[in-house]
Amino acid sequence: MKNFDLGLLFIRLGLGVMLIMHGIAKLLNGVGFVKSLLLKVGLPEFIAYFAYLGEVVAPVMLILGIYVRFGSVLILGTCFTILWLFFAPDLFALTSHGGFKAEIVYLYISMALCLLLSGSGRYAIKRD
Repeated sequence: MKNFDLGLLFIRLGLGVMLIMHGIAKLLNGVGFVKSLLLKVGLPEFIAYFAYLGEVVAPVMLILGIYVRFGSVLILGTCFTILWLFFAPDLFALTSHGGFKAEIVYLYISMALCLLLSGSGRYAIKRD
């Protein structure tokens, strides 16, 4: 299963690096934009700070291979929140090129689901 574990490593690194870039932007610029979206739908703005969990803490967990299944759950929560705030009610809207408008979020969800079901694999600090 050496190739399987290597595949899980690449999924972890790919998803972790892609999401941590969003987290770095939030660390540098704050979560004001997220707060405004939450207020628009009637939710308290303190919920915006959970973005740090899904876009900073969870990606670090994936990259290092520490509690990967828990990190995947955090990412899934973040992704479903993004779908609800940005793309609802038309979750399957298409771009002019034929792809889903939310396709990157769907990719993140599918990668997080793979890690949730499979765990970290062999190449991790704390295998699960």
